[in-house]
Amino acid sequence: MGTSWLVVLTNPVEGREDEYNDWYSGRHLADVLAAAGFTAAQRFKWVPSKLSRNAPHNYLAIYEIADEQREQAEKALLAAAGTDAMPISDAMDKRPVTWWFTSITDRVEAGREPVR
Repeated sequence: MGTSWLVVLTNPVEGREDEYNDWYSGRHLADVLAAAGFTAAQRFKWVPSKLSRNAPHNYLAIYEIADEQREQAEKALLAAAGTDAMPISDAMDKRPVTWWFTSITDRVEAGREPVR
């Protein structure tokens, strides 16, 4: 059994970052996790550095789903988005980017040899 991740890149509407973050962390993550198939979620904020000087999106959310649940999870998410079960805040810019990824290796930890 493998793992899939739904990767979502977003931005707040200018001047509404606090409202966007309150909605995303306080409501939206739970709404997505209530959709069938989703098992975990985490949010991230972009940090400028020498490796990444410019980012078209400042926020990242990663949702975890078992591979065999991906299609079901996607259908549940699409059915719920924009309904009372999953309202979408107008504080979020309406140009998110979403991608599905699936694992092709086991997780490798520092100090441990990868399985070959």
